[in-house]
Amino acid sequence: MAEKTSALHAIYVIDGVQEEYTPAQLLDAVTEPEGRHPFPGPAEARAVDETLDPVFRGAEFDLDAVGDYLDAVCATPRTVPPAAADSYTRVRVASALIDTVWRTGRFRLGDLRLDASWRWDMEPVGARAAFYASVRAAADYVDALGLKFSSYRCTRTSGPSELTLRARITREADEDQYGFVSEPFSSVHPVLGTRRSCPAVFAPDPQSWVVFIPFDPADFRLGGSLLAQTLGLGGGPSPQITDADYFTDCYEVVRELVEDGILLSGGTVGEGGLLRAVRQMAVGCGLTVDISGILQSYQEKEPVRVLFSEIPGVLVQIHDADFDYLDAELLLQDVAFFPLGHPVPGSPEVRVKASAKTGIQTILESLMRNAEGED
Repeated sequence: MAEKTSALHAIYVIDGVQEEYTPAQLLDAVTEPEGRHPFPGPAEARAVDETLDPVFRGAEFDLDAVGDYLDAVCATPRTVPPAAADSYTRVRVASALIDTVWRTGRFRLGDLRLDASWRWDMEPVGARAAFYASVRAAADYVDALGLKFSSYRCTRTSGPSELTLRARITREADEDQYGFVSEPFSSVHPVLGTRRSCPAVFAPDPQSWVVFIPFDPADFRLGGSLLAQTLGLGGGPSPQITDADYFTDCYEVVRELVEDGILLSGGTVGEGGLLRAVRQMAVGCGLTVDISGILQSYQEKEPVRVLFSEIPGVLVQIHDADFDYLDAELLLQDVAFFPLGHPVPGSPEVRVKASAKTGIQTILESLMRNAEGED
């Protein structure tokens, strides 16, 4: 037991500064009583470490090589980026919660709890500091969302460090007992079902729309991303995933869409970024991912950042006839969304279309070129 709890109850000295709280104290503040780790005696150890700074290593990305980047990202197992453990953790928490949005049942975001398990290699320089940053990020983000952990634990490992999270509800109930289809939306008896409400792969409907809904308004950055890990890049700064209120709005409105039964398919955007999520859903159906609207909205000039930055969100597929309904629901909640294109049945190929110019700019430039060519 001491081995399991020493990392949680140790006093941390990071970059020469002693932290005010132990990891267990940070987590206990946002954990239901039965999941806390009481430790009546003094801490057994002092964890002294230093923070690893993000590596700012320049890289030029080739849009024509996006397919190679995607293949590499899909084939690479995830490791914790020591210099971006906080960003990694927030994406983990967000993804675990978003994964529940597709489930059958009757529940709201506030009904969910998280079981957290850190498996961490404490030996390398920066590992203890990264662990503390991960715990602090998890506690802060869960608290900002108004949620709780149901339990947490930490075990040492000599292998890759990782954080795993399992979402559940506070009061377990039998899914069939309350009838998640016929009963009105309620949290009196919340039920988190085991089945999906909609498929996880694109339906072969070439008239349908695939739409990206980011769950945080952060700028697209590659620091700490799976692409940066795959290419051996530091990646620079990570996305600042901090807007819990916006996440809540996005979750609730997408959950309503799921309950309304209008989604042909849905998937979570998390580790690996937007394009990896598209690849995972493109089974028997290809897609030309048009991110021009995202580039214009964010004034982003680098398409690769948009495609592989790990900003949590969802991909949803809807009938063309439901587009106006989706538009109205999301606008009502001030939730941004970006149509990416239409599935191509029979071809699992994923392509990318990117232009930072608006349609009007393109038309005007075409007119100018034609005018210059006239006698």
